[in-house]
Amino acid sequence: MSITKCSKTSFKLAPLTCAFIAMGLSASINAEEAVEEKATGIEVIEVTSTKRITTLMETGQAVSAFSADDMLEKNITNAQDLVQYTPSLVITGNKVAIRGVGRANNALGSDPGVGIYADGVYSTENGIFDYCNFCDVERVEVLRGPQGTLYGRNSVGGAINIISKKPEQYFGGYLNAEFGNDGYQVLQGQVTGPLGETFSAIVTVSKKLRDGMQENLAVGLEDLDTTDRTYYSGTLKGDWTDNWSSSVSYMNHKRDEIPATAYLKDNYQTDFVNGSAVNFPGMFPGATAVNHLAGYGLTNPAVADISQTNVDTIGHIKSTSERFTFVNDISFGDLDLKYTYGQFDYEYDLLQDGDVTNAAYGGMDVSMMYAQLGAPYMLDPASGYTKGITLASDMTTSTMQTGESTSHELQLVSNYSGNLNFIAGLYYFNNKESQYNDYVERGYGLMQGDAIQRAYGGATDTGEILGWAPAGYYPVSLYKAYSDMLGGAPYEATGEDGGYLFYTQNNLETTSTAIYGQLEYNLTDDLTITTGLRYSTDEKEGSDEVFAYLGLAKTAHTVKDDWSKTTWRVQADWTIDNDSFLYAYVATGYRSGGFNLGSPTLDDPDVVDPEELTAYEIGYKRSLWENRVNLTAAAYYYDYTDLQVTSTIIEAGKPVTAFDNAAEASITGLELSIDMLITDNLMLNSSYSFNKSEYDDYSAVDSTACTILGECEVQDLTGNQLNMAPESKFSLNLIQFVELGDMGMLSLSAGYSWIGEQYTRSFNRDDWDKVESYDNVDARISWSSPEDTYVISAFVKNAGDNRDLIHRSAPFPDTRGSSGEYTDPVTYAIQLRYNFD
Repeated sequence: MSITKCSKTSFKLAPLTCAFIAMGLSASINAEEAVEEKATGIEVIEVTSTKRITTLMETGQAVSAFSADDMLEKNITNAQDLVQYTPSLVITGNKVAIRGVGRANNALGSDPGVGIYADGVYSTENGIFDYCNFCDVERVEVLRGPQGTLYGRNSVGGAINIISKKPEQYFGGYLNAEFGNDGYQVLQGQVTGPLGETFSAIVTVSKKLRDGMQENLAVGLEDLDTTDRTYYSGTLKGDWTDNWSSSVSYMNHKRDEIPATAYLKDNYQTDFVNGSAVNFPGMFPGATAVNHLAGYGLTNPAVADISQTNVDTIGHIKSTSERFTFVNDISFGDLDLKYTYGQFDYEYDLLQDGDVTNAAYGGMDVSMMYAQLGAPYMLDPASGYTKGITLASDMTTSTMQTGESTSHELQLVSNYSGNLNFIAGLYYFNNKESQYNDYVERGYGLMQGDAIQRAYGGATDTGEILGWAPAGYYPVSLYKAYSDMLGGAPYEATGEDGGYLFYTQNNLETTSTAIYGQLEYNLTDDLTITTGLRYSTDEKEGSDEVFAYLGLAKTAHTVKDDWSKTTWRVQADWTIDNDSFLYAYVATGYRSGGFNLGSPTLDDPDVVDPEELTAYEIGYKRSLWENRVNLTAAAYYYDYTDLQVTSTIIEAGKPVTAFDNAAEASITGLELSIDMLITDNLMLNSSYSFNKSEYDDYSAVDSTACTILGECEVQDLTGNQLNMAPESKFSLNLIQFVELGDMGMLSLSAGYSWIGEQYTRSFNRDDWDKVESYDNVDARISWSSPEDTYVISAFVKNAGDNRDLIHRSAPFPDTRGSSGEYTDPVTYAIQLRYNFD
């Protein structure tokens, strides 16, 4: 099977033209189950995005729904796969954005703009997308647009529902094994069935492995960016009566991996940094650490191949996530009462190479630094200093985080046969988090140990050459010497062989409560009016303890604040005829305020105001040619007040990711879709989204540009594009089924996706913030036996093997280099699956 795709270059030039040539109306809606050849056309799809079971073509929302079978056919196994096939969705790291609305900041004190729900339980953890290739997931629903009434909890941009497979009253399950390149292995199993007449259960286990995707050229050391994930989950369900059921679920996910270092694409800046009135020798102006790349003896291997690095610290990621869920459903005639309890706990421990270099090739010239300071014993008429003494950096960075959240939700839903129905609920959420981060500089003579004393065999030391004390009386490291020159500026050793450049310990407790209600009234048999209100309160109490070398002695802060808001929704749904559906709504969204914890400053943490959104959307859905074609369209306009945006600020020489409020912003968009059963055995899904976002009133100083380039003026950012908001996205997927009679069935699928250029900061600098457009091709071929007992597949992901940049940071003050996040390299594998019942 072959598919002709638009070239990457031509697609950048004319995305709309190419999209519509390729039937690019959008597959924002994907089949809930695998395509089946039915005389009636495309299968009717049901979702629960409105807290009721509704058919997707008659649901007044823009929703993308992916079932387990659908994800298998399209090779959807992780977050980036969801991005490919979902209009207006962007995911990078632990940030999720829909239609340009997402998380402003990763640090404690901020909140996401897209709510993530696992079986109805809210979580800020988007690692759930990569637990186990969705091994126990029945369906993923991506709701686009504010969901403030029924979902609340910072779902101002939308919500993502992950619905797990439920226990069945029949015995069944599967065994799955996958083997591919670079050590890719997946071993999984699932079993479900009855436990007597009342109970049923389901259990899933998974192990996922892959060798490092970042080749470490250091001799004898391991590659980085490995995968080693263990997952298991189980649900026990009790059907007490026909109208009463309860379920208890438990999930556990563990990671034990070697993380990537920062992916650095820039050439090393190895020249010595001369001292001046504004900086010490060896330090860039505005920095508080010596440029560890000065005199470095290797070129950056990532310039030629982004998958390569050469580092001497092999770090680790060790994390555990646990989720416990209890659900109790009771029906009283025409009323359904549902109680959901959720508890989510996690621990996260990360250690990485902080300098992204190998100390064996380091060459920071400490003798030149002291010579520039006028140290008498270092001066020499011929060379300027007595002997070349070089130092090498061995910096590490670590992050440790813990979290514990609980939630309770009580919901009452009516199912009256008359014209009026309602949904009402109470909600409580409490979350306690702790986050520690540091940068530790090691290497003899930098933070601890006297390089001068060792080089001269004890005949002199740093104190003497600086004229501070007789020989042997003041041995001191370079960083300690710089601290003393400033009269004892902040300096703190680790107690081992290093010292801290920066550390912060942040703590935050969040408590949220809400009461909500929604009325649905049938004005006629074809026209329904929906109105909803939600009153939310958020209370946050945070603290931090921060240290920054030369800039801030250990300082503690505490902060507390609370916010409340009533959000509302008014919507009209019109069933034009059996094949056409029209909806329109006006809704408001709200994201709570927050704090900028962890900034190295004496001032109290900044308190960021809540952001508010008013959204207008109209959507149209139509089935054609006896349900062989489903078309959908959605047009929207967002009006923002106090939009929360990311801003990298330089405090005490350290870049700190913070967030603040832009005055006003607006977003205008269009999403189009088509699902087409071209023949009884050929299915096409395609998607296109257009998203025009801009700041309407926003001015700010680019702290990074001020530090590095001296450009410190206030910039008018009006008209700039919002972060993580590509203007255009497109996807196309084809699935061909071939009947083999008694030999079973063959399926061939191929998918193409394209994501337009976007920016990662509000300043929209092409050199620092711009992420170029990129595309991707996946393909799969599968054979299944009659009754689907045996399935043998071969697949390839990222067939072009292009590691595309999907997120980037501004340059670091200490080195003037920047890092980025890239797509995974090509993956090809075979899959063997046995389904039993």
